[in-house]
Amino acid sequence: MAEFNAMDTAAFKGVWVFCEQREGQIQTISYQLLSEGRKLANDLGVELCGVVMGSELNEDYIKALGGYGADRVYYIDSPLLKDYTTDGYAKALCDLIMDKKPEIMLIGATNLGRDLGPRCAARLHTGLTADCTHLDVDVEK
Repeated sequence: MAEFNAMDTAAFKGVWVFCEQREGQIQTISYQLLSEGRKLANDLGVELCGVVMGSELNEDYIKALGGYGADRVYYIDSPLLKDYTTDGYAKALCDLIMDKKPEIMLIGATNLGRDLGPRCAARLHTGLTADCTHLDVDVEK
């Protein structure tokens, strides 16, 4: 694993939402999280990005995420990611996080999210807040 220092907080910027898909369909939780992520990104004055993983997804579904607040969407397209596997998704997501360094990552409390979130947090040596129903940031002015 590449060098990754989660304590170097100045290197991190942006709010990301893991946009879950199942059988090529973006799941409703993704749209809900994008809405909440948009609020956080606005408060912090940063970009909101969606992250989608899968294989040969309909481009219209991916583009539609912008209508729910995403400024940018990262799409990791691989036949290995067509169906969820813990190791495949965790590696792909952690590699992207290590490269781009978001400061906040939102993952839905679905069965998939409850598996993926803790694994990524452990690999990245960072914290995790589970089953959060409200999230707010204190922005110093």
